[in-house]
Amino acid sequence: MIEIIVNSKHKKSLLELEKIENILNREKIEYKVLKTSKSKNAQKLMAEVSSRQIIVIGGDGTINEVVNNYHGEDIIYLAQGSGNDLARSLRLERSPSCIIKLMNSSVFNTYDAGDVNGKKFCSGFDIGFNADVINRVEKTRLKKYFGSYIYLVEGVITILKLKKYYAKIQVGDNILETDNLRLLNVMIQPYEGGGIRFSNTATGRDGQFHIMIMADMTWFRFVYNYICLLLHKHDKLKGVRILKADSLSVETSQSHYQIDGELVAKDKKIQLKCIKEFYKIKKEERK
Repeated sequence: MIEIIVNSKHKKSLLELEKIENILNREKIEYKVLKTSKSKNAQKLMAEVSSRQIIVIGGDGTINEVVNNYHGEDIIYLAQGSGNDLARSLRLERSPSCIIKLMNSSVFNTYDAGDVNGKKFCSGFDIGFNADVINRVEKTRLKKYFGSYIYLVEGVITILKLKKYYAKIQVGDNILETDNLRLLNVMIQPYEGGGIRFSNTATGRDGQFHIMIMADMTWFRFVYNYICLLLHKHDKLKGVRILKADSLSVETSQSHYQIDGELVAKDKKIQLKCIKEFYKIKKEERK
């Protein structure tokens, strides 16, 4: 039997589930569906999983919840969120037509996960500008009108109201302390933010965080650098610190941070570590 965890909040995920059920019924494969609800998210549903492999249908938030209660399953991930940054980074096939091939495949890749004060993440961590955008998106009533474009709308507003924060960032023996942090971006995978390639070097398989710090720069310099990121002109960035490390610690005046598109209220001190080869994603066999 195979178990399916599906985000029941999104119509796209439920439509995908219907297609998968039709295929499994046609092939006479036994399955069990576990749907998220107000009382049970995917993290809690993982406690009910007993199968060796599972199908996960949802977005970056759903796969994040699965990884936060992961215990060795082979994951078939069918991304149906608004951003789908992890699927984009991993170059995953999203069509339900491949489901039987994936179930029969013995091929999988093992990927690193980040840990921030005990909470896991798959793609990226941010304080500063990116976290402020997520904060605005979560509070706005305009999402029903703009859909996935709400991130662009709120991003523009956040730039116009760009804030700076106190931060003390320690990477190894190096310490940066500033009252003018614009963005701390810590990536495991290349993409986050609905398709923005924040790192050209992150692979999710090297046991390293790929860290970008934008601090002590003017509003104009920050906007210039962010436009460079949007245009994939990483070689044109100015005044930006780029580092690699398997761990770091952060203290900040910002009241929240974001991981995998979800806002989290911060603790006094934030400890991050990269966990090498933490979870498995099944891949289709190539002939």
